[in-house]
Amino acid sequence: MDPLSAYILPIQGLKTGVHEYRYVLEGHFFRHFEGSLIQEGKVQALVSVDKRPSLMVLDFHLSGYTETTCDRCTAPIRLPLNEGTRQIIIKYGDAEEDGDNDEVVFIPRETPQFQLAPYLYEFAMLALPMTNTYDCQSETPQPCNQEALRILKDISVDEQPNPVWEALKGLQ
Repeated sequence: MDPLSAYILPIQGLKTGVHEYRYVLEGHFFRHFEGSLIQEGKVQALVSVDKRPSLMVLDFHLSGYTETTCDRCTAPIRLPLNEGTRQIIIKYGDAEEDGDNDEVVFIPRETPQFQLAPYLYEFAMLALPMTNTYDCQSETPQPCNQEALRILKDISVDEQPNPVWEALKGLQ
């Protein structure tokens, strides 16, 4: 059995109108994708499908966290994802009709189902913050490695200015 079969949207028999599907994406989901940046975590996905006679509009709303290592203090953290909504449009017909558009997917009218897993994965990757840091000061207990932060603070305060850089600053 295909482990990603739970993420198949049944198109045949789906009535016109808005339908909502909820998914919880965890480590086993992300490990199916080679080179995934998320190995552990929990992402809630709400997929709203607006089925119309000639197309479908899919809105993806993802929220949750990934378990990773803090870039600042190297402590294990639960890094929140950047919440947001992504959209794709599924049209019936040939791709030549509308050119090159990443948000529009063309499928034959007789297609019975549509695999959502690659889109859920891609949108989760796009929701990852650029750096593995966040404002964890409000958490109790704080996940931060306080000793590493103290050492970093001491190093940055004790650094002496480099005379080479100081000389280059004067060359304007």
